[in-house]
Amino acid sequence: MKRIFSILLMLLLVTPALGTTTFAGNTVKAKVTESSTYFDGEQRNLNGFNISNNNYFRLRDLAEYFSGTSSQFDITWNKANNAIEIITGQAYTPEKKTTSNYYSRNKNYAATLSNSKVLVNGQLQSITAYNIDDNNYFQLRDLAGKIPFDIEFDVQSDRISLFSKIPDHAYRVKTAAVVESNGESSYFPRWKSTASSYLVNNKDGTVSVIEANKEFTIETYNEKYELTGNKSIPFELPVFGGFYSGEKYNYIAFGQENREENDSKEVIRIVRYDKSFNRVDSVSVKGGESYTVSPFDSGSGSMAEAGDTLVFHTSRTRYTTEDKLNHQSQLTIIVNTKSMTVTNDLGRFQKNHVSHSFDQYVLFDGAAHVLVDHGDAYPRSIVLNKGDGASYNEVDLFNIPGKIGANATGVSIGGFELSSANYIVAMNSVDHSLVKEYTSYEMVGLETDQRDVMLSVLPKSNLSSTSVNHVTLAKYVGTNLIASIPKLVKITDDKMMVLWQEFDKENHPGDLKYVLIDGAGKATSDIQTIKHFALSECSPIISGDKIIWYTNNKGSRVFYSIPLN
Repeated sequence: MKRIFSILLMLLLVTPALGTTTFAGNTVKAKVTESSTYFDGEQRNLNGFNISNNNYFRLRDLAEYFSGTSSQFDITWNKANNAIEIITGQAYTPEKKTTSNYYSRNKNYAATLSNSKVLVNGQLQSITAYNIDDNNYFQLRDLAGKIPFDIEFDVQSDRISLFSKIPDHAYRVKTAAVVESNGESSYFPRWKSTASSYLVNNKDGTVSVIEANKEFTIETYNEKYELTGNKSIPFELPVFGGFYSGEKYNYIAFGQENREENDSKEVIRIVRYDKSFNRVDSVSVKGGESYTVSPFDSGSGSMAEAGDTLVFHTSRTRYTTEDKLNHQSQLTIIVNTKSMTVTNDLGRFQKNHVSHSFDQYVLFDGAAHVLVDHGDAYPRSIVLNKGDGASYNEVDLFNIPGKIGANATGVSIGGFELSSANYIVAMNSVDHSLVKEYTSYEMVGLETDQRDVMLSVLPKSNLSSTSVNHVTLAKYVGTNLIASIPKLVKITDDKMMVLWQEFDKENHPGDLKYVLIDGAGKATSDIQTIKHFALSECSPIISGDKIIWYTNNKGSRVFYSIPLN
């Protein structure tokens, strides 16, 4: 959460004591700081000096490393006031390259108290600075509150961490362990992979960050985003396949490879836990019954429940067929949670067969479950199936041009929700008229993979491809920006939010964008912009009167929230 500078800066970035030796006038002894320095989680090599037990850094070095962040500032010379001027909120204008001085940690250097005036946004400030070799070095604690930025000092590791300021409605938090980055990017994979980041509303004022990396971890935060507890669970099988927080229980899917095509080998295990993540029981799927050699392969996986029925809609690579190939497809597992048994046929071609299936979603609409897949061959479309495991109604929501089985499709799915009258899929798409050929690796003729943000909307009352409505929410094809795969958050049955992140063509993150839509996919607000917010793999959730999510980036975790009122 936002740091209280008075607490953080009590540390004063203390390093081993140095005697303050005065030479002539206001000249003192300075030594190169031995502390490692990090900017927003990335280590940077820059010259800093320890003077009278405080750390001083060159102003232009700070400006360079904060440029592009919420703490960016530029530096100019104010001739009228004969002063250095700091202009916050502006990108740094680098000085012409000059030869940098080398400073030894084994030597002392003369530092003269600077008499330069300093303006911040036109206002004269009292900031302590020393001049060393015609460069002004400023005290961090003075600058922190003026720019502003946050400071942390880890005595044990002798590490100075500088963080760009957190925007309103964002909170930098503590974590129980080292975090792995999960930020959104401008890259569009041909197929998805299992999500490893989840956020759960515990309905008691707390939320839990759920992650699956080398082990399954749960970190719980209170309403002030303070870390209140953590727990870890070892994987029961080597491969993680998905997590679902149900009404009464939590479910984790694990799996393992079966390249030897052993019919009796367990390939998937769905484990049930109580809400405190104590193990209750599990259900297993064997290789022979599911034709599986590689579970969860080239797909995302999704779970949903209704009453005593749990559906796990995932992917697999199947047993070798007559053509001596292992084909990938969806795998839909229906579980009776009362008996923890699988109730549907898991064979080579299920009734809702999609191959290849590169992304999977499932929701319940009453007693029927509704599945959405991203197919590249049979069918080559974003396809919806509604049914009960024994039979399905199939509807192509978005037909994809190109030859059957070409992995490059030019579309990605970001979310699937139900309104009172429609099924809504948030997605993106290239301008397919620009593509000359689709291969399994690229879209020939497309110079830049830019995609418009859009929806595919299917009325519940007319399950036909002719009734699908495509709604373009934001156009990016032909611009100088790239929009990420959109997120879709259901607020009520007839109110949802679509969110996406903008990037430049070099993959530098830009603004977060969002728009409200109604139950028919029609925009009910202008597209809104939030600067310095960052989306992640984590799907946003509703918590109280706001939408929240978290992002791990460069060793730091930040919660972001959008008030709904």
